[in-house]
Amino acid sequence: MSKYSEMLKFKEEEYRNSAKLIGEAKPIAEEIANIVTKDGFSNIFFTAVGGSLAPLMAMGEIAKQLTELPVYVEQAAELIVRGHKALTEKSLIITLSKSGDTKETVEMAKKYKEMGIRVISCTKNLESPLAKNSNYVIPMRHENGVEYEYMLLFWLFFKILSNRGEFLDYNDFGNQLLLLPENLLEAKLQFDPQAKEMAKQYYKEPYMIWIGGGEVWGETYLFSMCLLEEMQWLKTKSVTSSEFFHGTLEIVEEDTCVFLVKGSGKTRALDDRAEKFLKKYTKKLSIIDTLDFKLNGIDEKYRWIIAPTIASTVLVDRLAFHFEDNTKHSLDIRRYYRQFDY
Repeated sequence: MSKYSEMLKFKEEEYRNSAKLIGEAKPIAEEIANIVTKDGFSNIFFTAVGGSLAPLMAMGEIAKQLTELPVYVEQAAELIVRGHKALTEKSLIITLSKSGDTKETVEMAKKYKEMGIRVISCTKNLESPLAKNSNYVIPMRHENGVEYEYMLLFWLFFKILSNRGEFLDYNDFGNQLLLLPENLLEAKLQFDPQAKEMAKQYYKEPYMIWIGGGEVWGETYLFSMCLLEEMQWLKTKSVTSSEFFHGTLEIVEEDTCVFLVKGSGKTRALDDRAEKFLKKYTKKLSIIDTLDFKLNGIDEKYRWIIAPTIASTVLVDRLAFHFEDNTKHSLDIRRYYRQFDY
């Protein structure tokens, strides 16, 4: 029996097969990167909605430290109605939707493709509305592992940066990413007992605060809103570790439930500041630290980039299932989302 078999609602064979399938998309992502680099562009817009926006938020944070290229992260619904002066025919749009039928994302892609702006989408169904309204498609062939979406974005974006002479380590980094699934599998196993205890202790809390920053802010936002609010109907607030000190800290009391997701990059200093405060003023603090998990075969200098995938794998794949197990509220049940038009 595999050591992973005791993890709650985990399908090892499906996860490993998904790793193989996602790896097959590497040359596709790289070729698209080569094409758009050759054709040229003035800026990049990462845009989506909901949970799909989270990895794009991470890409935006990473870009701030690696490239002089103007990179924007936009909520697709806002981009549709408001537009953006920097979005022109010379721009490049990168979007993501696993289903390929997310209403706002499809409308955004259709609108801007028709305006002559190139759209690259990461989506599962190559016949989906999103795929049909994109110039280029990077296939999401995986059945398991939401964290694999990052790998597609990494291969695309970092290859673009490599072509621009801004990320000269791309060959090493791109190949080392193929080792990421095995590392994340070990992270799941390591965190599972902790996830079980966290969920059991806090699933009845009337209110939770979720704090994160930098490259892991997107995953903190995603887990709070998409997993706990949308899928578990639990009341939460998510706030960055920097903004926490400009409002939210005032509602922390000794019985306030707080989760802190710590990154591995430069903004970790802000996470440390929040941790120091929270340890003093609440007895219900849980810390998820991306430095706690090994990365075998992957250089430590890439850890801050990989940190969002670690946060994703332990939160979305482990902690969410343990909350579900305690609340007895299925992650698949919605009151409103996709239930009717609004």
